[in-house]
Amino acid sequence: EQWLELRWGVREQLRQGPPAPRRPQHQLLPNPYPVPTEKRRATLRWEVRWDLAHGLLPRCS
Repeated sequence: EQWLELRWGVREQLRQGPPAPRRPQHQLLPNPYPVPTEKRRATLRWEVRWDLAHGLLPRCS
């Protein structure tokens, strides 16, 4: 019972004290990652195959 009284005492002290400072909110940024279903997969595969067949490094998009 003594620990319960102590707990309630601390709780009352915290309730009467000044409020905690507010944290700044994170600014939401748009995600630039294109979802794989939105990519032109067949065209990309063909470009990579063509570059490899001609001894070139695949182009970065």
